[in-house]
Amino acid sequence: MLNGAKRLRVLVVASTLAVILFLLYRASFLHKINGQGLPLASESAKPTRRKIWQTTKLSPLSLEERDRKNLQKWDEMNPTWRHEVLTDGGCDEYVRDRFAERPDIVGVFTGLKDNILRADLIRYLVLLGDGGIYSDIDTEALKPIDEWIPPEYKDIANAVVGVEYDTFGQDPAPALLIVQFVNWTIMSKSGHPLMDLTVRNAIRAIRALAEKQLVSLDRIQANFNDVLASTGPALLTTATFEYLSEATGTKVSWLNVTGLTAPKLIHDILILPVTAFGNGQRHSNAGTPEDPAALVHHLFSGSWKTGSHAFKAMAQADHQGENP
Repeated sequence: MLNGAKRLRVLVVASTLAVILFLLYRASFLHKINGQGLPLASESAKPTRRKIWQTTKLSPLSLEERDRKNLQKWDEMNPTWRHEVLTDGGCDEYVRDRFAERPDIVGVFTGLKDNILRADLIRYLVLLGDGGIYSDIDTEALKPIDEWIPPEYKDIANAVVGVEYDTFGQDPAPALLIVQFVNWTIMSKSGHPLMDLTVRNAIRAIRALAEKQLVSLDRIQANFNDVLASTGPALLTTATFEYLSEATGTKVSWLNVTGLTAPKLIHDILILPVTAFGNGQRHSNAGTPEDPAALVHHLFSGSWKTGSHAFKAMAQADHQGENP
């Protein structure tokens, strides 16, 4: 039998180990989600580059039932893909760890307080750092990811973007593009030059915004147009055209992608028609979520998009308009 002193030492050691394990668990910033929305250990059988990335401001356990069910659906539909959900604090941890040798990235991201700028920027960063697919927490998977790329492009396409809206050459509203890609769902291999260019352009735009307002990064007040051009879908769209123009040696613009009815490969970027990621919108000839070409349905919940930004109003307008 243990005497009193030895028993006390055993209890101290056991208690210390329990505390350490608890702290390590709480410090974990990558939440693997199973069908019931509970954290799971990493599954080493899943290739690390086949990752589904999503973000949520708070714990995934605090999500609404619909979003939890959609998390489960992403898993069920893509059993060979690892599912990573980053919380707000987890985003900072990820950036500090993955981009330790890029102080420009770490400084800008961790210095930002604007939730929408951060939410936009982190999607490009996880794809640059690890690759896979990013999709907003308020999206529903309609087809397995492995079916997104047609067989003839599987060995060629290194990134996938989808059309959000297409004005078919008509003058768009102020600050809008003629054709714009979604940034709520993106696919890319890790380290792809498109993601690197998008991140560099975003960092430059964020710094310019702070300089324009004569404030530090944490005091930026970004309006709708600021977000659209600095980190949002307009930034991704212009970066895509910039990358493709440089890669092909010819000018690539909206003229190359307007009116798409089938996936189109330009260099190593696969561009999907509006119905793929933008189904359910009442414009741009978008199909319904039941359309065979629909891959992901965006529910426009805007869990990150609160405050002074007009994203919810924009989403509602999307569903009230008419197809041109």
